[in-house]
Amino acid sequence: REGISATDALDLYAQLLSRLRERFASLSAVNRLHALELSLLLEDKAFAAARAVNASLSGASRQQRLASLGVLGEVLFGSGLISQRERLALANTLQGLAAKSDWALADYRAQLAVLERIPSWAANRLGFYFNPSVRAFARVEPMSEGFIPDRLRGSAALNYGEILEELSADADNLSGIRHELFGKTVSSGIRALNPGLARGVLGRLSAQSTMSEQRGIVLVPESIADLPPVAGILTAAEGNALSHVQLLARNLGVPNVVIGERWLAELDASMGKTVVLAASNGGVVRLAADGPKWDAVFRRDTQRAANIQVDVSKLDLSARGLRPLEGLRASDSGVIVGPKAAKLGELKYRFPDRVSAGLALPFGSFRALLDRPLNNAADQESPSVFEWMKANYQRLSAMPEGAQRSVQTSAFLGQLRQWILTAPWDPKLLTELRSALKQSFGEDGQFGVFVRSDTNVEDLPGFTGAGLNLTVPNVVGFDAIVQAIREVWASPFSERAFGWRQALMDQPEHVYAAVLLHKTVPADLSGVMITADLASGNSSHLTVASNEGVGGGVEGQASESLRIAVQDGQVELLASATESQRRVVLKKGGTQLQAASGQDSLLDASAIAQLLDVAKQLPDKYPQLLDAAGQVAPADVEFAFAQGHLYLNQIRPFLQSDRARRNAYLLELDSALADSAQKRVNLREKP
Repeated sequence: REGISATDALDLYAQLLSRLRERFASLSAVNRLHALELSLLLEDKAFAAARAVNASLSGASRQQRLASLGVLGEVLFGSGLISQRERLALANTLQGLAAKSDWALADYRAQLAVLERIPSWAANRLGFYFNPSVRAFARVEPMSEGFIPDRLRGSAALNYGEILEELSADADNLSGIRHELFGKTVSSGIRALNPGLARGVLGRLSAQSTMSEQRGIVLVPESIADLPPVAGILTAAEGNALSHVQLLARNLGVPNVVIGERWLAELDASMGKTVVLAASNGGVVRLAADGPKWDAVFRRDTQRAANIQVDVSKLDLSARGLRPLEGLRASDSGVIVGPKAAKLGELKYRFPDRVSAGLALPFGSFRALLDRPLNNAADQESPSVFEWMKANYQRLSAMPEGAQRSVQTSAFLGQLRQWILTAPWDPKLLTELRSALKQSFGEDGQFGVFVRSDTNVEDLPGFTGAGLNLTVPNVVGFDAIVQAIREVWASPFSERAFGWRQALMDQPEHVYAAVLLHKTVPADLSGVMITADLASGNSSHLTVASNEGVGGGVEGQASESLRIAVQDGQVELLASATESQRRVVLKKGGTQLQAASGQDSLLDASAIAQLLDVAKQLPDKYPQLLDAAGQVAPADVEFAFAQGHLYLNQIRPFLQSDRARRNAYLLELDSALADSAQKRVNLREKP
């Protein structure tokens, strides 16, 4: 009606949109069409009203701007861009802020960080519905990839982001900190996931890149599962903070920063140039052109990213027989098997009903393979594969870094993998394997196993190695299991695994691959649990990421991410599961991608209670997990739920980079945060 203010109009449109969304499912088919048409009309009007409201906020207080975010959140819910659960999470945060006008600056900034999740939630929700179609159309018309960003810019997410950016800039100014993007101060749309400092050539990830070229600062759509060795990561979508590649980056001090769509044009102008990426422990981000002034900064950072030291005297390579999980303990790690089998055996002993059956093929079987002649069994003059491999490592390490070394390394690794994949098996080992499989799992073809690499150079106190080597999922049938074991034996020598690992090793020839054959759990849900708050490291909370089906959490799918209080089980939503597909196991073997349900919540009260029960028991029932300094580390637990029952698939220490925590330059970036710790902010005042 005439005379109504833009603020009142926006509030009215928000109420109408949210009511339509709430009642939509109960409408008849014909009325649903009418409701959709009305919703689209109201969304357009809300967008126009929001533009007018934003223009009128120049003299508004912080409190008034926060109230506008609440109204825009209702528009986003009514438009289908956030879920009911996300709507409630936003409302609860705003209600908490409105409860008092005087806040400690640090607490206020923490609440703004929560509010900054909303635009990414909206983008993820659009991705759930439209990513499969966008990918299909993009094969024909690359401009289709701009659909989701365009849709966001035409929605209340744009208005929400503008207000939030002003509030964030105000809070950063009060704190005395600022993010920088090529000399430009930015207040939102940039967020640090992992701390670290790196320099390298800025580029987009390319499957054709050589190993030497991949050591740059790469822009990726999200944190992908098979990321090659890089110096730094810029992600256009957050993905999953507990995926293997995220944990690996956090362990090695590889800076990882989420960068909003609006800043991508700034990156385009610097593609192919050497840049510096810094992400502090407090979340301050710098992305700058490289130059002589940075030399002094990097000279101070002389600490090695990590150090993989193999205690050869600890290894027992004479043990070659298959071992059931029940016969393994954590102390066997690095002796006869790797940490997966050893620690899972310990979990099987401590939590027998939560670990499925398993068998381990020890290091000794792999070393026996390497001790065979390189050329053929009858050639007595041929060096062993181990001797040939050691000589090649020495030759390659003597070469200067560059394209020629990269080519030579690729050729060597390819030859080694091919030898492992085609070498004949010892008939005695085949007979033993067939008998052990039947005894542990049943008749051939009636069960599936995950064939998992388990090396002696992963889950160490200073190096996690998460996701570097191969797991072949749900293998059915004896011949298929034998072939999968070959592939797993060869996987530590992929260019990706070699590239992440090799610079950290002094004795690369002593990489030994045990193999874990772990009975398939047909998981409805799977995920990762860290027994600490990912942001603060405090053990008062769990951080949990989960997805429908098998393996999604560790592979980097957009997961349901929760922060769970250990004492009372209170749950804080960090992100919803918005992956459009889930991976399910097949009775005939292998897996298949199917459409995900898109349900609002994955982990129910029973599932959360089971996770809390295990987390509370771990300190007393399980041997301590240690970091490189010998300090007790939180647990990183991979889990699955099948028919409501919790299964434990792996446990390792959760490791963060001490190098990143102690870097002098990164500490300088955070100095303003310490100086402003005692400041207060009045929400009734104008920013």
